[in-house]
Amino acid sequence: MNIQVKAVIFDWAGTIVDFGSLCPVVCFKEAFAEKGVELEGWEIHRFMGTHKLYHVQSILELPEVRAKWQDACAREPHKGDRDSIFATIERLLIERAGTFATPVPHFAEAMAALKERGIRTGSSTGYTAPMMERIVPAAKEHGVSLDAWVSSDQVSRGRPSPWMIFRNMELLDVCPPHAVVKVGDTIIDMLEAHNAGVWSVGVVESSSLMGMDEAGLRKLPAEERNNRKAEVREQLRDAGAHFVINHLGELDKVISVISSQPVHSTPHARSA
Repeated sequence: MNIQVKAVIFDWAGTIVDFGSLCPVVCFKEAFAEKGVELEGWEIHRFMGTHKLYHVQSILELPEVRAKWQDACAREPHKGDRDSIFATIERLLIERAGTFATPVPHFAEAMAALKERGIRTGSSTGYTAPMMERIVPAAKEHGVSLDAWVSSDQVSRGRPSPWMIFRNMELLDVCPPHAVVKVGDTIIDMLEAHNAGVWSVGVVESSSLMGMDEAGLRKLPAEERNNRKAEVREQLRDAGAHFVINHLGELDKVISVISSQPVHSTPHARSA
């Protein structure tokens, strides 16, 4: 008897909406700029997928950012600064996330294939519940509708801990872990899947690791585009991705490969 995939749990920004995961980048840059600190994109993207409060904390701990903060504020950042920046980011994301709710290419065909297989869908995210309460209805207007969602502030600890995946499994009434697939665009998505003992699929083109909108990606010279994609693919594999796909149009192929595994199999390194 082979594995029967029962649920796919998606990340949001950079995976099913917001090609390149650009909304958080815009909001983080603006919030830090209010403190006189100009962030580089890589300083934001490297921690993408974590609870946004701890995302801010991680950025503030970067030596490069601490140096900029010292120059701008003539002191070291403290917990109050972290909390203030997070509050600004949360407000900005709630205000603007709905404008970044357009699905990525191939989302509709991926969902149709999952529905045909009778596979349920859930999601985990670094966004908080107030952010998701704005994003979910906006995305639904664009045809993005999942069976469940869990935010990082609805569990005791967000990614890379597995609790959001387990909460999704509870809401969807799905088990065991090897019947579940996690799809995401960040390193922390892959770590979350590993800690939950589920299959992990990394998405390249729309990813935060790529960090570009669709038009920008297409404008790159072919060699540069392919090199960038290869770098992201390697990062996801190094983070433990069992499969790495260019876009969601390749997800059904992965589901077929997993479904060919014997039922006693557990997630292990394999690529598509």
